[in-house]
Amino acid sequence: MTHVGKKVEGNEEQRRMAAREAERSGERPSEWKATTGASKQRGSGIGRGKQREMAAEIAEDREAPPQPPPGRTFSGREHGEYGADHARVYGALGEAERRHGGEAVFATEVARTAGLPDERTRLALHDLVTVHRLVTELQGTDRPDMGPRYETKPGR
Repeated sequence: MTHVGKKVEGNEEQRRMAAREAERSGERPSEWKATTGASKQRGSGIGRGKQREMAAEIAEDREAPPQPPPGRTFSGREHGEYGADHARVYGALGEAERRHGGEAVFATEVARTAGLPDERTRLALHDLVTVHRLVTELQGTDRPDMGPRYETKPGR
């Protein structure tokens, strides 16, 4: 048997839209009366003390900006159009694959073949994987110290 309580004004989609708008303006959805509220959600199993504790943790998370993981990060980079470095790295990847009988290769070998510094090659490979989708990055290699291996996508 289901318990039917009083509905907050508007349908579910309208409440979700109002809640998102409240979040964007920096307020809590409950302040806009955009949610049914925890007090009306019977049987949630979370007491008021736990709710306050969770709210405090969420507030702390919002105040502290997320820290990037250690090591290289690609965040904050502008992804430009397919350029000369992309073309050079893509061609070098194909050439290195052919030397290895069609097998995927490490970024260091692509860099040597392209005649580019490792970091510049890795940036171009990242774009070729995530933006241009011409290359596949293979994780879990037998040489984790070398990083992932790369291969051109079939039919490209």
